[in-house]
Amino acid sequence: MRTKFIYLLSLIIGGVFLNSCENMLDEVDQQGTTSIESFYKTDNDAEEAIAAVYLQWRSMAYNDFFLKNTLSDDIFSGGGSRGDNSILEQLNEYKFSTSNSTMSGYFSGLYSLIYRSNLVINNFKAESDVKKRAIAEAKIARAWANFNLVTLWGPAPFVTHELAPSEYQQPNGEISQFWSQIETDLNEAIASGVLPEKSSATDKSTGARLTKQAAQAFLGKAQVFEGKYSEAAITLKQVINSGKYALISNYENVLRKVEDFGPENIFEVNSINDGENAFNQGTTMLGNMYGWRSDKLSLWGYWMGLHDLYPGGWGFANPTKALYDAFVEMEGENGYRLNATIKTYEQVKTIGAPVAPVTINAGTSLYGHQGYFDWKWRFVGSEVIPNSWGLVTDNNYRLMRYAEVLLLAAEACLQSGDQTGALNYINQIRTRAQLPALSSVTLNDIKKEKRLELCIEQVRFQDLVRWGDAATVLANQGKQVPVFSGLNSDGSYNVTYPYSNEKYGFKAGKHELLPFPEHEMGVNKNLVQNPGW
Repeated sequence: MRTKFIYLLSLIIGGVFLNSCENMLDEVDQQGTTSIESFYKTDNDAEEAIAAVYLQWRSMAYNDFFLKNTLSDDIFSGGGSRGDNSILEQLNEYKFSTSNSTMSGYFSGLYSLIYRSNLVINNFKAESDVKKRAIAEAKIARAWANFNLVTLWGPAPFVTHELAPSEYQQPNGEISQFWSQIETDLNEAIASGVLPEKSSATDKSTGARLTKQAAQAFLGKAQVFEGKYSEAAITLKQVINSGKYALISNYENVLRKVEDFGPENIFEVNSINDGENAFNQGTTMLGNMYGWRSDKLSLWGYWMGLHDLYPGGWGFANPTKALYDAFVEMEGENGYRLNATIKTYEQVKTIGAPVAPVTINAGTSLYGHQGYFDWKWRFVGSEVIPNSWGLVTDNNYRLMRYAEVLLLAAEACLQSGDQTGALNYINQIRTRAQLPALSSVTLNDIKKEKRLELCIEQVRFQDLVRWGDAATVLANQGKQVPVFSGLNSDGSYNVTYPYSNEKYGFKAGKHELLPFPEHEMGVNKNLVQNPGW
């Protein structure tokens, strides 16, 4: 009995002690953290919160690049061999399902960007310029995310606040909701009066920070996609007439580090050359993915200082012959912009010659390749962050170029009856491309110009869908997959097609909208899948 009493007493004392400790722990702040109740108060809090928004934006570069480009006719997915990255092959050949991880990663990334933006928008009071600016920046980020959701997935769940657990299973949103919120967010950001503006085209002081003109560019693009051409023309002309942006003279450097924060960059996400934090501060994986396949090509001239092509590429995202032919049709084989965008195998062999020319290694071949090499996105050693194993580059990732603003403005002007404005803007693009000016312009002219100017820059797929051209242009996407083995004895390209698919290509009534990811459908009983999936 005494033993039992002592045992019970021990339990009571222990319970009291544990309860007391728990109460004491409740009263002690965890070291190194800030509670939600204590955050969202100061200007410094606002800077930290909006930095998290920018960080999320940059983390999406890989999926942004590959989802949009592999769905277009600009590239083959490529890689070392068949199956090297089946996820990208599925997208590129239109064999993908609801479980495709690049697609689902981008979908969840967009909602992460919306979530972080909502935290800023809904928790800070607009009581200082710093907080007002953070709120305006967050609204632009949310608008960009919503733009991609509505143009790629259509009636996705519509979220403007942090969801309580009871709200996690959101139903499909209305298309009109998305467009209305996109316009509201961007107009409010523009009208905030706190977004920075460049003093001139050469001013780099704003860095990678969102500007008033970036918000206007995103708004004008949204209005073009909505078919509000007169409004879009007015909005985009505000960016153009500001005089704060310009086309750079050397197209070859349009995506290069040397032009980070340059005159043509409306908005770019920043990368920093920090070897100690390479994977947090750089654009992870992109460079080596699109870099030329280094185990199949003799790139060792890099180590001799003969060229800057970094020998660490994995050979993804190779230009199609169709893209090359489109350049030749408009510019000829020696076209200025063509040669700054794509190199033929004959041109590649002159790099590093005669000491160490870049050639295909004996007995090897390039998968997903027709003999054309991406020069616009070339992987160069001067942009590799030290100690990062060649996986990270520190050139900034462009999300809106001035050239796109001009071409959007040309389309908006043409569609709203302003032939003079349309001609002016498209001819600015053509002048930089060293092409003769047009005397009249059609929508087809703008489509052709936009394909070449912005090829492999994540815009073509969404354009093809909104123009109603996707079912025709992408009908044979994935029918055959090429392998390039160099030159035949007569100098022709040795291209074979050892891989083919029974099911391939864009299907009308299905591929206009991507499917909601398998996981999302599995956990959200209120979400209705898009047609055809």
